[in-house]
Order: sequence, then structure tokens, then C-alpha cells
Amino acid sequence: MILEDTMIEGKFKAHIEELQKRYEDIFSELSEQGTVLDGVMIHSGVEDIYFQDDNHMPFKAYAHFLHWVPVSRSDQAVLIQPGKKPVYYQVIPRDFWYDQSVSVEPWWADCFDLVELERSSEIIDHLPQSRRLAFLGRATDFAGQMGLASPYWNLPALLHRVNWQRAYKTEYEIACMRKANELAVASHQAAKECFLAGGSELDIHLAYLQKSKMMEYQSPYMNIVALDRNSAILHYQYKGTQPSHESQVMLIDAGSTCNFYGSDLTRTYARESAHPVFKKLIDAVDRIQLDLVAEVKPGRPYLHIHLKAHEMILDALLEHGLVFGDRAELEKHRVSHLFFPHGIGHILGLQVHDVGGHYADPGGKLKSPPEDHPFLRLTRTMDPGMTFTIEPGLYFIPVLLNPERQTKRGSYLNWSLIDELIPLGGIRIEDNILVTETGAENLTR
Repeated sequence: MILEDTMIEGKFKAHIEELQKRYEDIFSELSEQGTVLDGVMIHSGVEDIYFQDDNHMPFKAYAHFLHWVPVSRSDQAVLIQPGKKPVYYQVIPRDFWYDQSVSVEPWWADCFDLVELERSSEIIDHLPQSRRLAFLGRATDFAGQMGLASPYWNLPALLHRVNWQRAYKTEYEIACMRKANELAVASHQAAKECFLAGGSELDIHLAYLQKSKMMEYQSPYMNIVALDRNSAILHYQYKGTQPSHESQVMLIDAGSTCNFYGSDLTRTYARESAHPVFKKLIDAVDRIQLDLVAEVKPGRPYLHIHLKAHEMILDALLEHGLVFGDRAELEKHRVSHLFFPHGIGHILGLQVHDVGGHYADPGGKLKSPPEDHPFLRLTRTMDPGMTFTIEPGLYFIPVLLNPERQTKRGSYLNWSLIDELIPLGGIRIEDNILVTETGAENLTR
């Protein structure tokens, strides 16, 4: 979703200059390694239709294209060459069935040489004579039609490096993400009010979208709106239509976008009539979330935040009587994992789970999460300019808890209290964080 904001727009030129420098540095590095490129074409993607149908699936442009051009339309392309202004091939078909217009605003369009075409096949007539061009995108058939050599399609050495760089946000990107958080915070408040007024999951979802002024396909991801037990399903995907007057808990995981950069926020609310321990646990997870943000420091591994989260979740479980026993034994048996089974967060940007989270270096070497923490999506060192989520949770998930009722691990659990809380589901609190030179900026609050 494109938003008019002169402060954000004023940062775009410097954003493109930074991307141009990054790509030129990558071209130089690859040349030193024996892969000489005259540039790269990035394609926005092609529309898909459902199987044996003529209805189109919702389209979202390839994120590496959106990194350069804020236009989420199919069949577009951008050409980046060293020392030259990037070229945007704007393909607008002559069509009376659909609105094919693209709003070309000077604040971004002036950064490109704009080539207006009616068909993507015409792009070949406007390419440089050299075909030593890499291609990034899904439409490799199109790359072949453009005469681009297949060894350079989605070239891993190039793709790894641009994925790595995506973690480091420019001032333009950070401004977009601040705005996306501002929009989401207001929409979360509308969702909370709808819940307290007795709205169903669907009502709450629609209230959120209305406040955001978004259609579903414009959301950075499908909203999670979960009442009671459903809030213990981490990526609950449905929207119930039953009014929520009798529901005690709502978990909402929903974001917004600004110029295709997303926010990703989660809050959990309980009615005054909810179980007092569960309400205290919501407060505890909120404090844990803020304490974890305070642990963000440049040069620290993100894994530090994840491991700290498990320590703090275990503290909360002990404090509120959900588990008991020797702490060393509880840690040995990984008791906190029963209540907090996911990673503490992920890189955030043009994609909700943005690329490059497991890279150890720009060349594509991977750093996998620890064996005991397989769902951690980010294993890199925290550096200034990175944006990611911090989202501790504490859930009562029957599929994890029930198998432990007769085990050694389960002997540390207060089953009578847990059984009282299972109907209420779970808790997650999530903010979006920017690493600064000295610590962290919470973009959400």
C-alpha cells in the first residue's frame, strides 16, 4: 500500500543511491571471483490463476523488485547496471477488462530512466547490447525470451549477497516501517474495542481492516484473530462468526504496510472476568517482551535474545505456580519449551519473515539454529540497521502438554492449574525492533 508522506518520500533518492552502491560492490566482488556481470534485471513476477479456473490469485511483486520500485504489478522489470541510472521497464497493457494504470509519482520515478511499454516482450528492444546480465525472479521463461543466459538466472552468488544486504535497512525503509507500525497500532486498538463489544473473530478482523483502510491482499500477512482456545494455535488461520460475548481472551497478530514494508504486531487481551492467573501471565509476558528489547545490543547474537526468553518464561512459570521443582532439572528437561515452542522472532521488512535470517556470511554460508531450538528464524549477529520482531509467548497447547501427563517431564507441571487455563489458549506479545548504534529502538511503542 502506497501512502503519501513527504518525509518518507524525501528519503527515497538516498535509498536508491545506497542500493546502487550495494549492487555495484557485489558486481565488483563477483568479478574478482571470475563472474563478470554488466548488470542484473529483476522481474516483478507473473500472475497465476487457480487450477482449471480463470480467476487470478492475489498478486504480490517479488520483494527484490519492490526493494527498488514501489509498484506491485506483474510483468514489470528493473535493470541495474554499474555507473548508470537504473531503468524501470513499465509494462501497461492496453486493456478494457481491468484497470492497468500505474501511478507514477515524481518522488520515486525521477530516480529511474522510465521506459513505457505495452507488452513485456518489447523489453528486449530496450536492453543493452551486452547480454552478460543476471536475472532475478521467478519468470525464467521470460529471461530466456530476453536472451539472458540461463547460468545467470537467480545466480546463487548474487542472490545470497542481495539477501544478506536486505537485513540492513536504509533510512527510507525504516521510515516506512515506522509508519506501518503507527497504522497497525491504531488498528489493533479498533480490534480490541470490537472484541470487548462482543464481536466475533470475523467482526474483529473486519474492524482491523477497516481501520487500516486495507483490503486483505494488501496486508503483510493474513491476520490471526484467535479467541480463547484458538489462541493456542500459533498460526490460527480461520475467522469464526460466533459473537465473543462469552469469550475471555483474544490474541491478535496483525500488521499493516507502508510502501510495501510491513509491520508485525501481536497483542493478547483478557476480559476482567478471565482467570486471574491468566491475566497476570499476560502482564508477565508483556514485561518479558520489554526486558528482551533491553537486551538488544549491536554485536550480540540474536540467539542471546531467544535463550534469555526461555529463562524469563521459566521464571514466570515458577512465579505463577505452573511448574515446580529444581530449576536445573526444569532446564534439563526443557520444560519451558512446552509453553514457548517457537522462535523469539525473525527479520522483518518487505517480507514478514524476511530473507537471510540464517546466513553466516554474505556468500551464503548458513548458521542453523541450535538443535534444541529448531524454529528460530534468525541466527545472525545483531547489527545497526537491522529490523526484526521480538515476540515471547506462553501457551497452553494440548498437543504438546497432553503427551507429558505421565512422563518425568510432566511431573514438574501443576496439572490442576494448567487444566483451568487450557480453555483460555495462549499469550503472545510482539513488537518490531530496530537495532541502533547503542541498543534498540522499539518501532511499535
